[in-house]
Formats: sequence, C-alpha cells, structure tokens
Amino acid sequence: MAIIKKKIWPKYFDLVKSGKKKFELRLADFKIKKGDWTEKRN
Repeated sequence: MAIIKKKIWPKYFDLVKSGKKKFELRLADFKIKKGDWTEKRN
C-alpha cells in the first residue's frame, strides 16, 4: 500500500475539507494500485 500526496488549490481544498465538495478529480499523472490512498493537501 502506498500513500500518494497531491496538492490542490486552496479554494478547492477548503471546499473538500468542509464537505461542500464531495470529491476532487485529477489527471492520472501518477501510478496508483488497488489499496493505495491519495492524500490531498493545501
């Protein structure tokens, strides 16, 4: 299992964190396998 850390723009991060935005779509510019986690940070 790997943890993939990605940054997102502050205005979108705040919306996701508050629950107003339920998900964040990203380009698959990284490899991910079943069981991996993505961590989105400001």
